[in-house]
Amino acid sequence: MAALQTTLPAITLVSDPTLAGLRAWGVLLRGAEHPSPATFVVTDGKITFRRLLEAGGDWPTYAELAPAL
Repeated sequence: MAALQTTLPAITLVSDPTLAGLRAWGVLLRGAEHPSPATFVVTDGKITFRRLLEAGGDWPTYAELAPAL
């Protein structure tokens, strides 16, 4: 993840291996024991976009993310 972060300096990438962030935000998938892929855009401390992924390869497109950025 560190290598990706250097290519995207304007965006802060985070990982949540203990699920603490997902619990704090109230978005932990029911029955989850491990982190699930998710994309969040946080602007001024508020979640302006979120997608919790249940199926592999279901990442948001730039067109979906752009309005939240």
